[in-house]
Amino acid sequence: MSQYRTIEESIYLIQKCIDNDNESSYKNIADSYLPIGPQSEQNLNWNIVNKKVIESLYQLTITESDWRNLREKIKSNFIENRNTRELAELVDELYLSGSMLSKITPLAYLIQDSEKPAARTRTMVDIFQGLILKPMDSGLESPGSNPLAPGSNPLECLLIEQLVNLSSPPNVVSSEKMAYLPFLSQTFTADIHSLSKSPSYFLEEFENLLRLYAFLYMVQLTINLCTPRYRYSEPKARPLYFILETETASKERHECNQHGFDYIFGKSRGLANQVFPYLGYFQRVMTTPCWKRPYESQSFLDKVNEFNSKLALLFDEQYQRSDSITTALNEGASFHKQMFEERLKKAKKNSRKGRNKNIVDTFEKVFGAGFVTERKRAGKYFVLNSSMLLLLTNLIIGDEDRFLIDDVIDGFNQRGIWLDIKSKKALLKFYENVGNVEKMSDSGDAVYVKRTI
Repeated sequence: MSQYRTIEESIYLIQKCIDNDNESSYKNIADSYLPIGPQSEQNLNWNIVNKKVIESLYQLTITESDWRNLREKIKSNFIENRNTRELAELVDELYLSGSMLSKITPLAYLIQDSEKPAARTRTMVDIFQGLILKPMDSGLESPGSNPLAPGSNPLECLLIEQLVNLSSPPNVVSSEKMAYLPFLSQTFTADIHSLSKSPSYFLEEFENLLRLYAFLYMVQLTINLCTPRYRYSEPKARPLYFILETETASKERHECNQHGFDYIFGKSRGLANQVFPYLGYFQRVMTTPCWKRPYESQSFLDKVNEFNSKLALLFDEQYQRSDSITTALNEGASFHKQMFEERLKKAKKNSRKGRNKNIVDTFEKVFGAGFVTERKRAGKYFVLNSSMLLLLTNLIIGDEDRFLIDDVIDGFNQRGIWLDIKSKKALLKFYENVGNVEKMSDSGDAVYVKRTI
């Protein structure tokens, strides 16, 4: 099998489009790293995503997908044990007849119909599996250390134990997922492990954590991919400015306006308009993130030039062969972007541009929901509400009792969240109102922030 199979297949495909004189049959496919499709209906099933993250985190699955059958198995196991049979009906009434089970154990996420996931759901699952660098110890080998075992009362402990007994390691060991943003894998793994140490807090905030990281993944992917000087280097957390929901906004806040909402979603300069065509191009020529640069050979350069030449020919454009892989890749990516801007000679009007708009709209309105605020004449800003601030603060402090406020702010930066000087002052005021601040001197030189859990 050729190591260049991906680009060779793309060359073959585009030649067929040329032979048929049909540019509209050339499709932009970007589903390796983008959980948004060009359709207006996305069919992204978060229930499946939640389930798969729990499976990956604890390396457990419940094969019985029918809730009624599982409920009967749990009741039967209680009845068959002489020490618990009198508790069977009580357990069923308290925990199995309603939604109470989801309030006591993460294993409840594993109990759902085995619906086949749509394409974008599979992509979102792959992204989160790539963000988990290390699973938790499920405790099947050493029950005493089982992080799933704690319950708030003996009845809950027995029920969780039954669920663990009905669980098993996943039948199929998933292949290692290539993370596009390794730095985000580091913080997500640390955060979800930290969160899991407090079972009740985990159940409260698990879904919020996933929504936060889905948004951070999207915006940081966009910045690292669509900024030419970042594109071929290992991604890092790049500055993106947020304000607090309690703050006023104004056009004078330079960082927020230069590297805030308009930086990503602005109609003229927003990077989000480029992410779909760029990812589509790189998926045509390689199987890894473009920053990995898997091939640095003359053979690969020749194939990139060949693909670009045929792409140009399909749209009746000219292409100048390049002696540099970086230049050739950038030229090809630029063709893809122009394709969606409908600037190429043979690009059909009102087709690709509309599909790209669906991508950007879903990015802003679905993934950005809860992270965007509109402040009338001041425009739109990325925003952190109070509950998200507390979640982030607790995750950053982790197992420590307290952190210097500067270290907390560094923790925000590591996750791709920046605050300007006004927001930093508002953050300190927020902590003072919450009551989790410790000042070690009257001058306030050493300000510590404590966990709230």
